[in-house]
Amino acid sequence: MSPLCAAALILNPAYRTRYIEGQWPKKYVKSTLKTVSELWEKYRDQPIEIQPSIPRFSYDKAKEPKELDEFDQLVEDMCTATRPKSADEYEDYNSQDSFKLPKNMIALEWWCQDAQTTRWPRLSRMAIEILSIPPMSDEPERVFSGARRTVSWDRGQIEVDTIECRECLKHWKNSGILNLMIEETDLEVEPLD
Repeated sequence: MSPLCAAALILNPAYRTRYIEGQWPKKYVKSTLKTVSELWEKYRDQPIEIQPSIPRFSYDKAKEPKELDEFDQLVEDMCTATRPKSADEYEDYNSQDSFKLPKNMIALEWWCQDAQTTRWPRLSRMAIEILSIPPMSDEPERVFSGARRTVSWDRGQIEVDTIECRECLKHWKNSGILNLMIEETDLEVEPLD
């Protein structure tokens, strides 16, 4: 099994490793968490590009800092203090409590926020790369395979648009979508022989 599916679950702040430990069959938990940890090790060892910080306020260092500058420095010190320097990012992330994301936010958006990219720079890179993988459905492949059976040696000159329309209609008919469309429009259609 690919570790990407389990990693995507773990990298959702609502689940983390606790979800796999509590919901998956016990015989898969240890091996799954091990493969995700091995995947993390590849990201952990990669060098991280540190973006130069943009000063929010400019002032002459020889002068006394202004009130907002002191506040800005205090906030920056608090942010860096919350990230343990020696702890592993993956372990630190999983040691935090799970929480549900706001209704209109997905895990990928959460990982793209400055707070996460600052606190867990390598783990956020891993999360962004894994959570950016589009989910794949096998339904389009089934429809495509149906087109292979439609275009036989006898029908080699059928236009591409005709094949597309035929396969689309066949899929709609098999899945019941066509029947719903007919019912909604109140059309009377004679059955095909």
